[in-house]
Amino acid sequence: MEVTAPIKDLKVQVNNKQILSIALPITLSIIIPQINMLTNSIFLGNLSISALGNAGITGVFYLIFAVAGNGLNNGLQSEFSRYAGGDNTNAFKIILAQSIRISVQLAVAGILVTWFIAPFILQRVADPNAYPQEMNFLKIRIMGLPFLYLFQMGNAFLVASLNSRYLMIGFIAEAATNILLDYLLIYGHGGLPAMGFNGAAVASVIAEVCGFLVMLLVIYKTGL
Repeated sequence: MEVTAPIKDLKVQVNNKQILSIALPITLSIIIPQINMLTNSIFLGNLSISALGNAGITGVFYLIFAVAGNGLNNGLQSEFSRYAGGDNTNAFKIILAQSIRISVQLAVAGILVTWFIAPFILQRVADPNAYPQEMNFLKIRIMGLPFLYLFQMGNAFLVASLNSRYLMIGFIAEAATNILLDYLLIYGHGGLPAMGFNGAAVASVIAEVCGFLVMLLVIYKTGL
């Protein structure tokens, strides 16, 4: 993701309309991931009670890494704001490139922790009967972490460049993909295999990839 065109003037007027035009898309974008988690719970609840319980435990585990990404996102926005205030938007592409590098490194660390350290922890606290399912789910689900972090970095750039109205495009694409694939992969509709509990993990990973690609396309098409 490169900034290929000059960024417009980032000075804003302090009024309700300006504040809402920036804040509302951000607020709505925060709701979409929660909708994804709720969607997984609804479909898995119809699959079995045990699957619903497992989804809650694995969802909290993944949420820990998602919150870490939000922290990186907030830090990135602070850096963007600092340079925007100094009318130095040329530094945006450098900041974005560095944040992408850091986010990928953190995501790889999260994957390694989940694959090689988490099993020793969960095995001691999880239900022995549910542990194998939960661990298999997490090993699939965590593979979406790099795309989640990159998605968050791109969204931070859109907010900083006063293009928060584009946020909803990526989030809607992600939510729609997750809902569709949950239906297809959990139950095995549309000629696809019924993957059950793991189907929700695969659906979520593909949805995060889709959201990232759509966000990347938005940045490219708008010349940002």
